[in-house]
Amino acid sequence: MGLTVNPISQKTSDTSLLFIQREMADIFADLSDLFGNPSSLGSIYGLLFASPEPLSMEEIVERLEISSGTASQGLRRLVELQAVLPRKEEGERVTRYSAKLELRPFVQMFLKQQLMPRLEQSTARIAALEGKLPKLSEENRSVIKTRLGRASKWHRRAKTFIPIIRRFLG
Repeated sequence: MGLTVNPISQKTSDTSLLFIQREMADIFADLSDLFGNPSSLGSIYGLLFASPEPLSMEEIVERLEISSGTASQGLRRLVELQAVLPRKEEGERVTRYSAKLELRPFVQMFLKQQLMPRLEQSTARIAALEGKLPKLSEENRSVIKTRLGRASKWHRRAKTFIPIIRRFLG
């Protein structure tokens, strides 16, 4: 005799899972946005993170209510970051995706693509501002020189600290 599933119980379970998946998608969307990446990237990862089974692109589109183009682009980027694993079962035409449960790819991406370039840009901008010091009054020059010195010191510390983080992450 087989086990029967109560349809009402199953529907409640499906609704609860979808709720959790959407909430996780929103949480990761906020984090993705915070780090300067498209929120859709975080949404897709969050959905996959909260999915017990790998999902197809079509299922992702349906659950997140996003376009196929957005899903395709996001999945491609997540695969590049090695944050998501694509898998095609033998005999299946559809690729299914599952989330890697590590934070390392996201942190490495943030450091390499967001933080380091911005630090380099702002370091150059601070140096350019130091060239403007002679044009200031003596009173303002002293204050601004001290503050630019402090900003330069923060940048040097950050540049020293980031390679340590990258080595720690592997």
